Amino acid sequence: MVTRDDVAKLAQVSSSTVSYVVNNGPRPVSAETREKVLKAIKELGYHPNAVARNLRRQQTNSLGLIIPDIVNSYFADLTKGVEDTAFDRDYTVSFCHTAYSLDRELRYVDHLYSERTAGVIWVPATGDPSPALRLREYEIPLVILDRNIHNLKAPSVVGDNFSGGYMATEHLISLGHRRIGCIARPVRLSHSQERVKGYTKALEDHGFSLDEKLIAPGGYRFENGSQAIDRLLSLEDPPTAVFAYNDIMAIGALRRLKERGYRVPEDFSVVGFDDIPESSFTCPALTTIRQPKLEMGRKAADFLLDLIDGKQLGNTVQSMFEVVLVVRETTGPVPN
Repeated sequence: MVTRDDVAKLAQVSSSTVSYVVNNGPRPVSAETREKVLKAIKELGYHPNAVARNLRRQQTNSLGLIIPDIVNSYFADLTKGVEDTAFDRDYTVSFCHTAYSLDRELRYVDHLYSERTAGVIWVPATGDPSPALRLREYEIPLVILDRNIHNLKAPSVVGDNFSGGYMATEHLISLGHRRIGCIARPVRLSHSQERVKGYTKALEDHGFSLDEKLIAPGGYRFENGSQAIDRLLSLEDPPTAVFAYNDIMAIGALRRLKERGYRVPEDFSVVGFDDIPESSFTCPALTTIRQPKLEMGRKAADFLLDLIDGKQLGNTVQSMFEVVLVVRETTGPVPN
């Protein structure tokens, strides 16, 4: 009779080979014993001990996902994409929320290392490359998701931020707007910089010169959008429309416009970026740039698991996803 303990000694089982370790190393198991073991595995419902297996491998079947914000539902969709793919390939995901803090990012990197995490997907909170450099010191595979850091080379997955900024601005120009504001995050991260580049390029291509005063710095909360729109409306020659860095700030701008007596889109037009679920439920519904968030998360997980499996992707490989303009109710013709 083959017992559960016998099966445990034969944890390394495949469809073609079963072996176990004796005094001087591995020894083939006979076909008869192999069949008995496989039958016992099925009858006992045996699963190899993951902790023991991972101690041998010096890593776990767990991925780390470092994200800057749990308030913005954009990151929830990215997270779901990562988790779906990880589960499909027998990995779990440890979530690390940094609240846009570099110190938290570094502490989580140390924590993931101590937990023998197999690899990390990182959505950078700042333009500081220190977390990535520390992961390299720890020899933990890394994929960057949603944005890049200048001069930091690593496999990455991003949306086409330049095209998104261009499409949003061109849409407003097509409606007759000539003074178009831009709410931007002043950080050294590719996604923010590329969206502003798309905004300025659209203006240039349509014969408009850039007015730096129309670019208002914003943060990552609803109130930052409100503050930015106040700044733009205080200009001597204010804009009639605005393109916001993301939907969160666009929704904050919408709220402040209503408080100040502006009708949207009759008096002022607003375009966001990301197409978070809330954007279709604002009143009026928000015109925005849609990113394929789930697909981006899945691709990042695929990249990371390929690295863990030993595939050589190269530090310059990047998967860029197309974005699309979603026209709803917050954009209309320039007011007379």
